[in-house]
Amino acid sequence: AVLRAPPASRRRLAPPRRGAMATCSGPVSCVSHAPDLGAVVAGDTRGGVWLLDARSREVRREVRCESAVTAVAYAPSLRAMVSAEGSMVKEMSKVTVWDAGSGAKRTEMNYGNFLCAVIFVPELHAIVSGDGTFMKDKESGRVVVWDIDTLEQHLKLKCDQPVNSVAYMADRRAIVSVDRGNAVIVWDAESGVRRVEARTESMPWCLDYAQEIGAILVGEANFSEHAGRVSVLDADSGEARFVLPCDGAVTSVAFLPEICSAVSGERTGRVIVWDLQSRARRLTLQMQSAVNSMAYDRAARLLVAGDKSGAVMTWPLEELS
Repeated sequence: AVLRAPPASRRRLAPPRRGAMATCSGPVSCVSHAPDLGAVVAGDTRGGVWLLDARSREVRREVRCESAVTAVAYAPSLRAMVSAEGSMVKEMSKVTVWDAGSGAKRTEMNYGNFLCAVIFVPELHAIVSGDGTFMKDKESGRVVVWDIDTLEQHLKLKCDQPVNSVAYMADRRAIVSVDRGNAVIVWDAESGVRRVEARTESMPWCLDYAQEIGAILVGEANFSEHAGRVSVLDADSGEARFVLPCDGAVTSVAFLPEICSAVSGERTGRVIVWDLQSRARRLTLQMQSAVNSMAYDRAARLLVAGDKSGAVMTWPLEELS
């Protein structure tokens, strides 16, 4: 049965708290915050896009895609959810913009490459995506900037390998991407020029930008060896400042500026909070399965993570300090 959200007055009274939200219909592939709605957007591999109340933890809305959802984002200026979906078997991929209130489709666009990552950048009023082609011996990728109203593609940046993740560096007006060729690239958001390029030891699977310390956090995953780490790179030079050795492949990462900490989510289900000054572990938590995605809401001071079992969990900052 679909869970019903409580009245808005009740939602406003209850503070965000730690706990499990409504379980999605399949493995959670991606999460994003909708801070003005007091909600979380989650996507799963069975085609579900979920709007979950951050306080009551219940389902506000569910919309269905044709194939596995690979990435979600939220555009507050439009009160719209953005989903990327795709199937390598069906050789299809699509971007859809949904009305967060009604669940209606506002616009959609079929896409040639497999979409691996999507974010919304308010400063550009645009979607930024990372994609890939996975043909044998012909793998490649792109970072693409889309107009969110028309889904017209304004900027296409070529990568040598499929792109795993993207982030925006607002203070530098730059986009940072990581790809399967172990490249970390900082792009000028207007011209598309490569400003910085670095290489990681193992596959860079995820990233976050730590503006307050001028660093890029890169989660690395060596799936065959069941190993991983978080590399902290200098945002100006791309040089590694230090690495944080993890217990398994790192599949998600986030930065908590208030306590100058990184959070790593692992394929093992572990969620580790790292103090970036001492480089020591503050806290270790456990989810049911591989932690495929996480995001931190600075306004609500709330961390959200989704795992392969379909669970979505939240932790307020005070429980991570």
